[in-house]
Amino acid sequence: MLTPTQPYVDYDDLIQEDPEFGFRINHHLYKDDEIFQQEMERIFYKGWVYIGHETEIPNPNDYVVRVMGQRPVILSRGQDGKVRVLENKCRHRGNTVCQEQRGNSKFFRCAYHGWVFSNTGELAEMTHPSNYGERMPAEGTMNLLEAPRIDSHRGFIFASLAAEGQPFKEYLGRAADYIDRYCDLAPDGEISLSAGRHGISYRGNWKMQLENLTDAYHAEYTHATALAAFAANSSAGKGKFTDRGDLEDQLSTQRDLGGGHAVLDGFALNRAQGDKLRFTGSTGTLSEEIVGKIAEREGSREKAVWLTHGGGSHITVFPNLMILWDAVRTIQPVSLHEAVIYYHPAQLKGASQEINTARIMSHQAGFGPAGFLAPDDMEMFERTQAGTVSDTDPWIYLNRGLSSQRIEKDDFGVDALTSQNLGETTQRGIWRHYKHVMSGE
Repeated sequence: MLTPTQPYVDYDDLIQEDPEFGFRINHHLYKDDEIFQQEMERIFYKGWVYIGHETEIPNPNDYVVRVMGQRPVILSRGQDGKVRVLENKCRHRGNTVCQEQRGNSKFFRCAYHGWVFSNTGELAEMTHPSNYGERMPAEGTMNLLEAPRIDSHRGFIFASLAAEGQPFKEYLGRAADYIDRYCDLAPDGEISLSAGRHGISYRGNWKMQLENLTDAYHAEYTHATALAAFAANSSAGKGKFTDRGDLEDQLSTQRDLGGGHAVLDGFALNRAQGDKLRFTGSTGTLSEEIVGKIAEREGSREKAVWLTHGGGSHITVFPNLMILWDAVRTIQPVSLHEAVIYYHPAQLKGASQEINTARIMSHQAGFGPAGFLAPDDMEMFERTQAGTVSDTDPWIYLNRGLSSQRIEKDDFGVDALTSQNLGETTQRGIWRHYKHVMSGE
């Protein structure tokens, strides 16, 4: 909990909307340690946070190690088959009890004094218990702490460290429709994140990645070299990856989904481009194999073509989950000026190994350790963080698309705040929700 000694932060002063300046945010949101500590408490410990995917722990006794905010946790499927989020912290002296990133074990053992815990959280063995005498802890009081709330949607597992708060379905809101569409591109209607993950750290604030995924504006500049290389090797060819006219197409939109969730909605543009799809094609969803299997599942080839040619979208689920073409991405704040981005290649259940291997290779080309795209973003985040040192003008203005945004029905027939894809509607939506949460509204 925040202590009374911590200074008051007026988020209305730091995130402003007015007729004179439009929408602007203050540099201090990226470099104030008190704000960072409040983010951990109010966003990562009180709200819902994405933890992992069911396919990462498919069997009893499977586990993966994760971090909620700055608190280490274990996502564990216990011997009883139930999924739990356990704090990775021995109840004796606070040491972490699980060091491996993933595995299969019935127990977790603290190496400091040998205490052993079941993967369901119960204290299984306390070494030399007689030394406690009459001060022996009561049964159950030294079990691993468990997240009081856990829920999932289409295999995506979320947890909250607060016993009470916003209901999960209300929290997920409109993001659920877009997650559903992403999963529906798999023949079996499910994705798998069982291929593992890798992480890239950067010296910058965690929110820079939060803003980035639904920022279409940066792509042709930050990723110019990568896009040119992809275009040269594309079956579509003709340099379409970097045409400004394509980026300015009115069918290419971004939407504020509410609740801090946002999406780059390219469904209509993708369908208009047909077989000349830029990135959707690389994910394998245009292959006859996928179209045919989805047609069999849906009982309609027309529906299958409509789904596959619409492709996926860039989805940001506040505060730490991002879903894109062929991968899932998560943000782990480390400190005020450091974060780690984890990348999880997403395979399509029911697809051939050939297609899923191609998806992993496509992901690696862009966001692998030696990929074309990820290093560009990391460099931009670090440069942005360096720029916040100067307070000559501490304001960042997010006014692109502000005058032309509108309420428009999306692919699901639901009204959403929308602008052309080169706008900043998604960033404004993220910051509005951030202010709502941080102000305790």
